[in-house]
Amino acid sequence: MAKMKMQVTGVSESMKTIVKAGKHEVIVDEAEQMGGNNDGANPLQYLLTALAGCTNAVAHMVAKEMEFDLQELKIKAVGEFDPRGFMGDPNVRSHFETTTLDVDIKTSESEERVNELKETVSARCPVYSTFVAADIEMIDTWTIV
Repeated sequence: MAKMKMQVTGVSESMKTIVKAGKHEVIVDEAEQMGGNNDGANPLQYLLTALAGCTNAVAHMVAKEMEFDLQELKIKAVGEFDPRGFMGDPNVRSHFETTTLDVDIKTSESEERVNELKETVSARCPVYSTFVAADIEMIDTWTIV
């Protein structure tokens, strides 16, 4: 299988960036206290959005492969970082230190099968594995609801 490339383009309007991703447009901005207009989510919120979206997409793909009864997912992603790195302290890393991923899963499957799905998704989700490669502590909990 050939390698795939992903591409976006962005144009700045002061702190705001208008990003085109294929036929979609996304606004990335900062809160007013950071000098932005709060016209869109900030970059770190988009990282968490990517994690939630990728987790969902991969879970549905893997569930189909496993013949797993996946009825619904509710995903909450929380990232924690020390802003001193972002503000220029060279002794503090500027990216997330810890990310918590809470997944509520509606299914008729057993806890064992849910754990199998969780492990497979964690291994195959490109965004999740990027977080792991960045040495971000991943705390993920999948709960049957």
